Amino acid sequence: MADKIRKINETLDKINNHGVLLLPVRLGDQSHSTAGARQYPETDSIPDCSKFVGRHNDVLEIVNKLDNIRSQHILSGISIVGFGGIGKTILAKSISSMVKEQKLYDLVAWVCVSEEFDEKIILGDMLEYLDSSVGRMNNIDALIQKLGRELENRKFLLVLDDVWNEDRSKWDSFNSRLLKILKTSGNSILVTSRSDKVASIMEALPMQKHDMVKLSDHECWLIIEDRVLRSSTETSIPLDLEGIGQEIARKCGGLPLVASVIGGTLSREMKTDKWQEILDDKAWILQDENKKILSILKISFDRLPSLLKNCFSYCSIFPKDAVIFIDDLIQLWVAQGFVHKSNESLVEMEDIGNEYFKELLSNCLFQDIQWDLYGNIESCKMHDLVHDLALLVSKGKTLVWDSSCNFDVQNCSTIRHLRVKFKGQDLLTIPRSVAQRLHSLFSDDDVFCSMASDLKSLRSLKLEGGGNKLPASLGKLKHLRYLDISKTYVRTVPKSFSKLYNLQTSNFVDCHLEKLPSGMSNLISLRHIYFSCRSDISIMQLTSLRTLPYFVVGTKKGCRLEDLGCLSQLGGKLEIWKLEHVRSKLEASKANLKEKAKLHQLKLRWSSGYEGAVNNNHEEVLESLQPHSNLKSLTIDGYKGKRFPSWMGNDVNSSGSSFLLDNMVELKLSNCNECTCIPNLGLLPFLKVLYIERMENVRRMGHKLQPGGAESIKLFPALKTLTVDYMQRLEEWVEVVEDAAVGSQGVIVFSLP
Repeated sequence: MADKIRKINETLDKINNHGVLLLPVRLGDQSHSTAGARQYPETDSIPDCSKFVGRHNDVLEIVNKLDNIRSQHILSGISIVGFGGIGKTILAKSISSMVKEQKLYDLVAWVCVSEEFDEKIILGDMLEYLDSSVGRMNNIDALIQKLGRELENRKFLLVLDDVWNEDRSKWDSFNSRLLKILKTSGNSILVTSRSDKVASIMEALPMQKHDMVKLSDHECWLIIEDRVLRSSTETSIPLDLEGIGQEIARKCGGLPLVASVIGGTLSREMKTDKWQEILDDKAWILQDENKKILSILKISFDRLPSLLKNCFSYCSIFPKDAVIFIDDLIQLWVAQGFVHKSNESLVEMEDIGNEYFKELLSNCLFQDIQWDLYGNIESCKMHDLVHDLALLVSKGKTLVWDSSCNFDVQNCSTIRHLRVKFKGQDLLTIPRSVAQRLHSLFSDDDVFCSMASDLKSLRSLKLEGGGNKLPASLGKLKHLRYLDISKTYVRTVPKSFSKLYNLQTSNFVDCHLEKLPSGMSNLISLRHIYFSCRSDISIMQLTSLRTLPYFVVGTKKGCRLEDLGCLSQLGGKLEIWKLEHVRSKLEASKANLKEKAKLHQLKLRWSSGYEGAVNNNHEEVLESLQPHSNLKSLTIDGYKGKRFPSWMGNDVNSSGSSFLLDNMVELKLSNCNECTCIPNLGLLPFLKVLYIERMENVRRMGHKLQPGGAESIKLFPALKTLTVDYMQRLEEWVEVVEDAAVGSQGVIVFSLP
């Protein structure tokens, strides 16, 4: 160890003299892996479609108030009160960002409360926010104990967004539970609400109120201008349009949501007569504030292309404040027949649906966009008022059924999409005439089981609840295209499942199925399958598959690696297990990974206990598994070859990158114990995450790069996170280029155990 430290110190001395980039690594005997504790970059998010204007003073004022009062009390806070659409949530997010920057708190947790103030749900969400590995806990006492351990000796800011609860007893109970687990002063709660009464009932805490004022007409114009120019190639708005636009801004009532949505609509119709039509719309002159806002927002809906109107109104079936996953949303649209393509078009329905989503997003009808690590939009939300609009324009096709709702059969003939919302109450009977017309059902599984035989027109079924099996009549749902039983307790699926020949999407993630249902190979229309258990699946007849999370290589027909070759449109994430069963490089090449341009994340795994006695062909197999250059994430685990394939890296020169996979964002190499060297990695232009572990024969990583005509070469220009673990023999990692420029985000430190 002393010799290693000496060598490392010598290398550190070279940093300034030779442009050597050293990265953090753990050496020596390891009793505990750090892999589970590694921190990857958080997904980026834009909190709102609107430009953040007119609120900077509010941010500074509230942050200063929090800083002043937090040291005086164990728990204190501030309530932000204002109209719907005035920008309370985006203000709270900006405050959260500033307190993080200033490190006023050790932890900042965000919980969206909305209409239901349930302390167990709120505390559970808070715990899950602090520790995402914690599952949902049903026992409130166990939850409190775990939360207390998480918060021990740590000061926190808890943001409760969109609180409607006006029951003082519920707030007092929540408040007392929090105070019982807090040991130190300096904790705060930040609440957003439309209700003054909500702020008043929270006065049991040292609580200050902040009333939000409306934006000025000029500030509304800045939001509109930003939205229009964001969708235009122009640098300024023509004068004839600007005058009309400023008149529209004056009618926005100081609400940034209205300005943002109207700005999105104006950006699509850059003509004087179109802008004048919007200015002259009668919706602006309504007196009732709530009806007026919805009517103004409806201007945007009315001007959508007809094919987008159904897509937007269908979003009303999701709960308010729900996180909407984009792939899920598009697959629901496809299942309902809302996505249209011509017979001659080669464009995939999912790609058309994605364009629909982008159109609605450009109109600011979605917000809180979240990207994954690879730059793809992963999820979004809808503002409460926009959700109200979606429900309004559904024209009675969507119904949320809860204990306060009684079916009036005569007025329910239009219902096509039903979400059942009950909590431990006796269920009312859904009229058969309604059930027979339903195209969508989001409900507890007990509700579904009680009425399954009547759901003859059902296209989309999303279940939640505690039942452990589905009815034998499931296979009679001939029109079913979308089935989601994820996160349920379902253990068995009836044999009739194999008769769902029109099924396009099947989601079994995190349910209690021990293996995939038999007869999956009969589902010839299946495009997307999601599951957590790594079960064998025959894909022989599933030629329509676009999503397949796991493929376990076997020897039977339909389970061989070469059978992946026919899935030309396979995309998203794919994890291939038991690659030791691949018989030859020819079989590997027939998988045709190189042509799967939509595949963004690929994991290649050999079994850990396999010693390679039967097929000692690892190097030629991996060489034949070259992916498409679009790949963003690659994991190689358990590989038994001594060298990595040529497509991972070639000799480096001054003219460019050594990698064929220049779009790589994330690379993980683990348990490749026979490898003696690592490919050149420093020139990957977009690599953000690098994870290397258990490469027991690697002593030195990196190579001296030969300077040529290059004026400047940045090493690891985008790297944010590096984990190197269980590398007992590793002594040095060095990349040398004369006058090299080191990536600004790289960490230039060695850490020892």
